[in-house]
Amino acid sequence: MHDHSESSAAGRGKCLLIVIALNVGITVAQIVGGLISGSLSVLADAAHNASDAATCWRA
Repeated sequence: MHDHSESSAAGRGKCLLIVIALNVGITVAQIVGGLISGSLSVLADAAHNASDAATCWRA
């Protein structure tokens, strides 16, 4: 049996940053797509994703 206590915490932090970066990237793509297409629903979804990313960042 082995212990991953320190590496697990670092791994979770790295994973969280990756997830936030992906969410921000998707949000930017949705904003661009929503503006180009004139879709209010896509822009609303982008705002929702942005709030999710902000919430994760504060966690």
